[in-house]
Amino acid sequence: MKPGYLFGTCPCATSAGQLLLRITLGVAMWPHGAQKVLGWFGGGGLDATLSAFTGGMGIPAPLAWIAILTEFFAPLAIVSGLLTRLAALGLAITMGVAMTHNWDHGFFMNWYGNQSGEGIEYQILYVGAALALMLMGAGKYSLDALLDRK
Repeated sequence: MKPGYLFGTCPCATSAGQLLLRITLGVAMWPHGAQKVLGWFGGGGLDATLSAFTGGMGIPAPLAWIAILTEFFAPLAIVSGLLTRLAALGLAITMGVAMTHNWDHGFFMNWYGNQSGEGIEYQILYVGAALALMLMGAGKYSLDALLDRK
């Protein structure tokens, strides 16, 4: 083993890290999309989510559709490594907008139920990771790399 491998210079380390980041982001976000589209994981499903976004939050219907579909399909694209940069940008924007809705609740998530809502901690972490993936790309263990070779 070359000495530098312990410090991240292994040629495979970058792509393995990109794969790990893609899987982590996809697994963290897809259940949110499944709540909105399918009603899984305690979610209301598509009709209830559209109603909440357009009526309750005042989000225009076309933007609500974009946010809902982005949360559902972009994590699948990211995990598979297909159109990764575009999917990561879409999720970063979606989470950035979500951050504006949680700003008044402070920084920390509502672990103890003593806040009126969730803070922006999760959104900051997600936006940063999505932007990092957008800058780095999917890596060699991805459909993007497979398509790029052809």
